[in-house]
Amino acid sequence: MSSTRKAGGATGKGHNQAHGPDNPAPEAAMSRDVINVGQHVFKNALAIYRDDGRVGEEQLRLLEWLWAYAFGELHGSRKALAKAVGYDWTVCFKVFAGTYDAGLDRFCEAVAHLRRRAQAGGTRLVGTPVTERIFQALDYARDASVMVAICGPTGRSKTFASKAWVFENNHGRGQYIRLPSACTRRTLVRHLCRSCGIGVNGKKTSDLEDRLFRAFDFRNTLVFDEAGHLLPRNGTGTSAIELIRDLHDICGCGVALVITDVYWDELRNGRMSAYFEQFIGRIKFTVPIPKRVLRGEAVAACASVVDNPPDDLVAEALAIANNHDGKLRTLFEDLRRAAAFAEKKGRSVSAADLRLARRWREQGGVWPEE
Repeated sequence: MSSTRKAGGATGKGHNQAHGPDNPAPEAAMSRDVINVGQHVFKNALAIYRDDGRVGEEQLRLLEWLWAYAFGELHGSRKALAKAVGYDWTVCFKVFAGTYDAGLDRFCEAVAHLRRRAQAGGTRLVGTPVTERIFQALDYARDASVMVAICGPTGRSKTFASKAWVFENNHGRGQYIRLPSACTRRTLVRHLCRSCGIGVNGKKTSDLEDRLFRAFDFRNTLVFDEAGHLLPRNGTGTSAIELIRDLHDICGCGVALVITDVYWDELRNGRMSAYFEQFIGRIKFTVPIPKRVLRGEAVAACASVVDNPPDDLVAEALAIANNHDGKLRTLFEDLRRAAAFAEKKGRSVSAADLRLARRWREQGGVWPEE
């Protein structure tokens, strides 16, 4: 693979690294194995392609998908991107930056082949009444550019469904951001920038925010998981959640807050509920996931390992899901073990197999005698 990177001669000072053959200078966004073309730059490139008429809307959507795939699935690695799409990184860089002078037809054909291969792998999401409702909320956030909330206890498929939706249903315009605990405004800004290829080293938070406001528009949907971590501690530090409000108001993008029920109650009824009233008023659709797992969810989970699951298997699955903090997460783990055990015995999964899997977990991994 050819490279136009320059080694540079900086000796390094403080937090700045020295440049040399093993650590080239980052001219033209070519530093190491990182895609450093920010989303604000990529968004401008799409506008250039749209204005000069070189590509149609379907090809633009392919480029958007490739952008999201590069950061979401390939973790921003330019080497992995070049290998996946079958083009030298210098070509990919020019395409993302809007400086590729050749026709984009063949490049987009390669992207279409990559998308088909990626989507054929799937996400292993088992559709349930709850995941369907989560998808409806995220579709609404995308289509109407509104703010929605998905709230409920842990182990109820909130995270897995949100990731699957971003991967499968938003044509590269969605961003999934998992927020760390005690998330400050600066932390949120840096997480957002990293998720869309905007370099953060040596830059002021205000400059990064300006790039974010130029990176998103009404076509984008931002999914913030663990949104409860935005709540200020000790009644101070509300600027992180205010940034999300500004992104929604200024950029016009859809926003989804994925939040556990404890934090949701604090947001609505806690000591700062009056302050957050205006923020909550922006939420146009809420999915309150029930604490207890529904029978329809247990049926769907069992159907992932056996066709037409019998009633006794569903009953056992429902009991497991509603008698453990892990809810569906624990149920799926037990179902996978039960399926492996039944396969060794050369039979379909039964309620007895699931009970064995449950006992194996509860007794620390020792199978009881049949």
